[in-house]
Amino acid sequence: MFSILRLFLLAVATFLGGLLITLVSPLKLFPPTQALSYRLAVRIAGIWGDLMRWLLTTIPMEYVITGDKINSKGTYLILANHQSWIDIMMVMVVLGKGTTLPRFFMKWELIYVPVINICAWTLNFPIMRRFTQEDVKDRPGLKNRDFNHAHDVLSRNPDQACVVVNYAEGTRFTPEKHKKNRSPYQHLLKPKVGGPQLALDCLRDRLDGVFDITLAYPGAQLSVWHLLAGRIPKAMIHVEQIEVPNGLEKKPKTLAELKAFRGWMNSIWAKKDAHIERMLSGIPADDHTSS
Repeated sequence: MFSILRLFLLAVATFLGGLLITLVSPLKLFPPTQALSYRLAVRIAGIWGDLMRWLLTTIPMEYVITGDKINSKGTYLILANHQSWIDIMMVMVVLGKGTTLPRFFMKWELIYVPVINICAWTLNFPIMRRFTQEDVKDRPGLKNRDFNHAHDVLSRNPDQACVVVNYAEGTRFTPEKHKKNRSPYQHLLKPKVGGPQLALDCLRDRLDGVFDITLAYPGAQLSVWHLLAGRIPKAMIHVEQIEVPNGLEKKPKTLAELKAFRGWMNSIWAKKDAHIERMLSGIPADDHTSS
């Protein structure tokens, strides 16, 4: 009964939030009102986010959150592993009440989903096409399309706080994808470097920090329905602020810079994999635990 009620509230809140953002989206078409459109949309999305956080408090679920704290008013790049849609909600829990709605790198296919497409456009979400080598060979101009697009949308409204979340694996983890990916990690796919490079290059002049968030759900079968039904007993979340080595906060121009960035990401992923191994056994990633 309660799970159905939670699902109903989630659907209603999402519908109303999407409707309100859709109503203010035409303001973005006119230069004098573009900034107003974004501020209104961000405010609506922020209220929706706080409603989601409240809804999660009605679920019988334990949160074990370790590591560093994130200031709710800052501009950040967040790296995270990805297993389910509920990862988005867990990141919102970590960010806390009053935080701007995170922006995610979205797949191009989602622009065909009604409401989501309008909201993503209004809120300046970077929407990535991921062209194949064959596409670029036939049309060389596509090579930098994703970078230029992401740089454009993430550079807008520099006076507003901005949180960009990048699931560097590029897709949700499954055993099948793990095997196909030939990942050297036990619980992760190999990280892609394009998204973090884009975000760092776009935000570096106003970035307040870079955080790595590790998510694990011991013994749980993951889905939004299982979450709303209270069938995910525990979420273990580790937050760690990480330093970006000098020279890696921009788009690499040489093969050596690219290799250095990839090595940095691989080191983060190796540490994250070890954290997940501990967390799946019910052991917090460090001794500073709050729930």
